[in-house]
Amino acid sequence: MNEDEQVSEWDIWVKDFISSWINGLMEGIKKIDDEKTRKQILEMSGRACAQAHAKTLFEDTWKEVEGDMDKLIKVLNEKMGSEIYTKISDKEISASYNKCYCPLVALELTDSPILCNCSINWLKENFETIFGNEVEVEINQTVLRGGKSCNFTIKRTS
Repeated sequence: MNEDEQVSEWDIWVKDFISSWINGLMEGIKKIDDEKTRKQILEMSGRACAQAHAKTLFEDTWKEVEGDMDKLIKVLNEKMGSEIYTKISDKEISASYNKCYCPLVALELTDSPILCNCSINWLKENFETIFGNEVEVEINQTVLRGGKSCNFTIKRTS
């Protein structure tokens, strides 16, 4: 590591501050009695995350495969690499990840299981965009909730 790559005390302080702030937010969300409200708080962040980097890829892929679900699964698996999509039926898809890919977790800013609600909405935003209608997303297991991997089921509602 050369001088330019060294982490400054300021950088360490900033990371610690952000980590403390995010974990405080997660703890505050956990204390909200109403489950619906807890989930809604992370809805916009999950959707914003999808809009920032994946939504266009999903849209372009859907157009590329001309709405063919089998081709969608094949191309998404090729393009996403670390995520594995499996067609369960014409209306259900499984999404599996061998680890949590949230940048907040990767940067070791938090490991709160509340973030899994953010992932639900990341999936909803991407799949609702391509299907043109609401989808339901169910958590089967996640790393942050003690699982060996993350696995979600996406269900088309119409």
